[in-house]
Amino acid sequence: MRWEGSMFRDVQHMPSRGSMVFQPLGIGSHRYAVLGNDYSFSQVYRYDARSGLFVRFQELNTQAPRSFAHLAVHQRDFVFAASFKGDTQIYRHITIDLSA
Repeated sequence: MRWEGSMFRDVQHMPSRGSMVFQPLGIGSHRYAVLGNDYSFSQVYRYDARSGLFVRFQELNTQAPRSFAHLAVHQRDFVFAASFKGDTQIYRHITIDLSA
């Protein structure tokens, strides 16, 4: 949705059957949305400033996720994925510079 002065406008749809959590995350200059799913892999979407949309970026194999949270420690970024049916998983955010 997008705010247009007095109301929100629909801008994008994402398949979300079986989802129990949809969590936005900001890590450095990157903007993500993580769609946790009980029936299949959770999807990480990355915001594309050119198109103004979130595009599929990565899949996470997390059982029945209920929450995702970002934590920065000593210039390292982590994403915690709390699970209803399994262990909490911790992922490290890594940026690879391919511009060279």
